[in-house]
Amino acid sequence: MDLIEELLDDKDFTFFPEELLNENGAVVGVDVEFISGSINFNWFDIASKIQPYIKKGDIDSSIKIVINELKEIPDTPFHNVVNCKFRNSPEEIADYITEFIEKERERIDIKSVYIEMNDFDINPDIWFFDLFAYKIHGGHDDYDWLSNWHSDNYSSITLAGAEELQKIYENYENGKYEEEENEEDYSNARDLASLLIVLYFQKLIKEAAALIDNLQIPILATAHGYDLIYEYDENY
Repeated sequence: MDLIEELLDDKDFTFFPEELLNENGAVVGVDVEFISGSINFNWFDIASKIQPYIKKGDIDSSIKIVINELKEIPDTPFHNVVNCKFRNSPEEIADYITEFIEKERERIDIKSVYIEMNDFDINPDIWFFDLFAYKIHGGHDDYDWLSNWHSDNYSSITLAGAEELQKIYENYENGKYEEEENEEDYSNARDLASLLIVLYFQKLIKEAAALIDNLQIPILATAHGYDLIYEYDENY
């Protein structure tokens, strides 16, 4: 059994808070089942399978898992996500992060940096990300601390290269696909496409962070509304 098959068979990991789990580890109080044609689509199960790989920085394996799941859904415009690639270079992003850290170090003792992509799936007109600095690293058990940053406002960076995909999201938000016979497939494909976009973004941040000399600060990254948070730390 190869790595991808092992991951797809893994039923033991979950990232849900304990209050959402019953004694058997199943999610309660949340409707997680989606039926699409002849396949059974469970977004949360897919997310929980890739979480341990995000945790250890293996973004590529996470991407492969989600793409394989997407291939199980009948073709939709959202399947074009597999060809999506941000044009922003890791070097450009690394310079931006470095400048931000240097500026904020003049004000505070930085213990962590959080990079968040905007709520892109419902804001298709522009995709961008922001940086936030903290005097603490609050860990991964509860992410409430991320809403209390200590840095000043800093200019956002627009993510380029996904304009065709953004148009597809715009069409979806405008109801263009509501009359499609396989409308539910569109919804499920959109969910997986969004997950892939988050992973593509995390991979870009990982590549950028690796270019920063003597970083010494962990960098966390995800998109707004996603608890699938990747952390880059040059010490491991």
